[in-house]
Amino acid sequence: MAKKKPRRIIILWLFRILSFFIFLLPLRIGLVLGKYLGRCSYFVFKKEVRLALANLDLAFGDSKSLREKNVIVKELFENLGKNFIEIVNLIKFNKVNIDSYISCKGLDVIDNALKTGKGGIVISAHFGNWELMAHYFAIKGYRVNVIARHMREEVFEDFLKKIRKRHLVNVIYRDASAKEAVGLLRNNEFVGIMVDQDIDAVSGVFVDFFGKKAYTPDGPAVLNSLTGAPLIPCFIVRRDFGHEIFVEGPIELVDTLDRSRDIVENTQRYTKVVESYIRRFPSLWVWFHRRWKTQSRYTVEVAD
Repeated sequence: MAKKKPRRIIILWLFRILSFFIFLLPLRIGLVLGKYLGRCSYFVFKKEVRLALANLDLAFGDSKSLREKNVIVKELFENLGKNFIEIVNLIKFNKVNIDSYISCKGLDVIDNALKTGKGGIVISAHFGNWELMAHYFAIKGYRVNVIARHMREEVFEDFLKKIRKRHLVNVIYRDASAKEAVGLLRNNEFVGIMVDQDIDAVSGVFVDFFGKKAYTPDGPAVLNSLTGAPLIPCFIVRRDFGHEIFVEGPIELVDTLDRSRDIVENTQRYTKVVESYIRRFPSLWVWFHRRWKTQSRYTVEVAD
């Protein structure tokens, strides 16, 4: 058995100690602590701050001032700090108390999708507290499956695995076969996919995102073409204390004889929905991902 590196051991014990302390606090006090942890992180993670500001420049240009962009990044870090507090406390949420902390608009959309027998492809993003949103639906009794990648730090992944297992949140890792997702949909279950990152290891197409070509996962469009399962946008928005989940009606998709063109068009349609939520609540999206890192042939030709 390989020995753990000293850095991982330090991270493991720091995480355990901090988590234990946070878990003992009332959630309201913990969220205040999380806000200030996030605010401190803003001054520590300078590389991420610079990248976030650069992405905000690409997305909004001069329509937002530098001051407004800085406020967005500060609030982003504060939200992530609160996310951390809530994730540590995930084990405390159950059927008795979940509705007092999270409300949901559009839950009937989920129920109607179940009546079709085709399950549903839930479209979301690294927005709000996306992990908590998955647990909300699992606690409410829905069969939740999410496609995710392995985390860099095993400490955090092991922690999440235990809570996901407790709440029956099933994770399908990106290196798994697509047949697994297809099988779940055909079993009338839901598969959640976050479609807001440029990841060259997954299948994708170039569509417009904030007016610029962005390499975007086309998995939801492909799964829809294979199963007919509806694409249901779902986003969680932080409130003063708690959250509100918005479940949109199924996205109207094109279905012609040109499958490749349909996949591009349908990917564009759900990307527009993602962008609309980011525009409404910019501080809830993780701006320090290199969203436009992959260049399309079209972009290169124009640049030349």
